[in-house]
Amino acid sequence: MHLDKYLLVLSAVIICVSSSRFLNQEWSSWKTKYEKKYVTSYDEAFRRQAWEATWHKVQNHNQKYEKGLTKYRMEMNHFADMTTEERNSRNCISNRKKSTLKSNIPLKAHSKDFHLPPTVDWRESKCVTNVKNQGLCGSCWAFATVGVIETQNCIKSKQLVELSEQQFVDCDSTNDGCCGGIPAKALDYVTHYGVMKAKDYEYSEKQSACMFKNDDALKFNVSKFYVLLGEENMASSLALDGPITVGIDASEDFQLYKDGIFTGECTEQPTHAVIIVGYGTEYDKEEGAEIDYWIIKNSWGESWGEKGYAKMQRNVNLCGITSMAASVDFV
Repeated sequence: MHLDKYLLVLSAVIICVSSSRFLNQEWSSWKTKYEKKYVTSYDEAFRRQAWEATWHKVQNHNQKYEKGLTKYRMEMNHFADMTTEERNSRNCISNRKKSTLKSNIPLKAHSKDFHLPPTVDWRESKCVTNVKNQGLCGSCWAFATVGVIETQNCIKSKQLVELSEQQFVDCDSTNDGCCGGIPAKALDYVTHYGVMKAKDYEYSEKQSACMFKNDDALKFNVSKFYVLLGEENMASSLALDGPITVGIDASEDFQLYKDGIFTGECTEQPTHAVIIVGYGTEYDKEEGAEIDYWIIKNSWGESWGEKGYAKMQRNVNLCGITSMAASVDFV
């Protein structure tokens, strides 16, 4: 009897030691992959603890995915060493003057006679620039705005030109630089000033003095910018005119997204701006039904999600995706 207890305790110790060694190896590999370095041993210990909590969350979620209980996977990406509180507090949508957004900007509704194509993906047009990375600056609003302008300009001119997010961060006084902004207001800025090329006004991941040069700016023949109400209008605008900007709640689950169709937990309060570049429908074997999705382009680099992109469930206003949809008309 005593021998059985001894063997049970010994087995538990061996399992704990093996698990600890495995996590040590995983932690070391993860730090190398994402080039993570910490100033003090205390800071590293704190981040290691947060990382382990994330590791267990991701493992538990992905086990549900393997059983068909969820439609997307998570991964230990560059957000993995943040606490839940830190991930939930990330916000690059400015609240300044936000309440007046829809009263000051025109609305656009597309004709109900227009029949939506079953799928749209503007990446196939070769008019979508590579996925970019906003870094630590809360400039998602600038990246979303620039991404839409780049593609719209390419659709009209047949030339794909990378434009400057830094100009918006430094010079658009209607928004708040690295502290957040609203794409619809940035679209208004474009109509007045134009945008310099990225190579002439490079991104620095921080807000500095405005270095805008009018003579170097590309001017666009913009008839108007507008907001879109409802996912049907959003899909129509996307199919007819090109990518649109939207605000979403970039929740903790969304930040850890790897692939599949995101259907995770989030609120309807936008905290992050992204670009919708397409949509589609996928058959769900588990439910025996089709699920509609958006294709979004993010600004967290190609190491996040599906090489910087994600699929999000459509026609359910997931993460408040309808609340800040906007685009622009090029003549």
